[in-house]
Amino acid sequence: MVGKHIVGVAAALACGAVSAQAQVIQDVPVVEAMNAYVEPTGLVEVEAGRRIHIHCLGSGSPTVVFTAGLGGWSGSWALVQPEVAKTTRACAWDRAGFGLSDGDAQNAQTSDQTTQDLAKALAAAGERGPFVLVGHSAGAFETLTFVDRHRDQAAGVVFVDPTRPHDMAREAKAGPKAAAADRAYFASETKRLRDCAAGIEAGTVKTGAPAAPCFQYYPEIPTAAQTALARRDAEPARLRAQASLYEEYEPNGERVARDGRDWGDLPLIVVSAGAAADGGLWSPDARDEHAALFADWTDSHKTLAKLSRQGERRVAEGAGHLVQLQKPQVVIEAVLDVVKAARPQ
Repeated sequence: MVGKHIVGVAAALACGAVSAQAQVIQDVPVVEAMNAYVEPTGLVEVEAGRRIHIHCLGSGSPTVVFTAGLGGWSGSWALVQPEVAKTTRACAWDRAGFGLSDGDAQNAQTSDQTTQDLAKALAAAGERGPFVLVGHSAGAFETLTFVDRHRDQAAGVVFVDPTRPHDMAREAKAGPKAAAADRAYFASETKRLRDCAAGIEAGTVKTGAPAAPCFQYYPEIPTAAQTALARRDAEPARLRAQASLYEEYEPNGERVARDGRDWGDLPLIVVSAGAAADGGLWSPDARDEHAALFADWTDSHKTLAKLSRQGERRVAEGAGHLVQLQKPQVVIEAVLDVVKAARPQ
């Protein structure tokens, strides 16, 4: 899959092999700043025996909360969060099974479950609202759900090249070949991760160091961080949580759909990738569908901006899907503009 949904997983933790298609999507150098996100701090208990990692910097209000896309982790924000933290409190977190967070052997990784983990992690870490929610790609799912559930704590929103409600249904209508490729990718990742978990338990998969097929990471992640993540991924429960997130991706796009969603005057900015029409979001095999897919992608971002009367859309010219790594200043400026708007005048 080329897919937009893997966030790149260029920047992200993606425990498995990189598909040939995905390798050509993004061109991002090694981000050494990601090493700070594997320091063993910020682990908080969200239920008995299970911890979520939340990496917080800076001080001030509102607190900015960064959520990565599918396959992503807190390190995805390494070029953005420290700059925002010069102005206000900023926290990036890891879903169950990603980054430094523990796996979750009990719960399917639905948007309801992951958003609940986020809310519990913030509370356990002593972080109090108001919050500005920043979600990249499929991180829009938790962002939408959190604001719906905790509107009184939400001070603003930034969507970074977000996926959207009804995502796969919309994609299938605009580009059936692209949708088929994405669905095949989700299925293959789910199977690979579960097979790796079973292999660890059976002793047939060697653990402890980055290596294909179960512990291969994208080149944007520095060697030290890859090594730390590989050690954590030796836990089968982590790989199964990752598998569940891929499996739940399409259902999550339906779960976050809500008629009549209206956020009033909530400060809101949608940052869209500017280099998406070249096919960086979808399979090269569906190139004849790219124009229609991109038009639908653009339309959905305009719709998300209309959730607030203060909503606006900005285009990160020259950036692909990984806007926060390719054009971090665009994201920094959007977040700080929302923080400013959210503060009492």
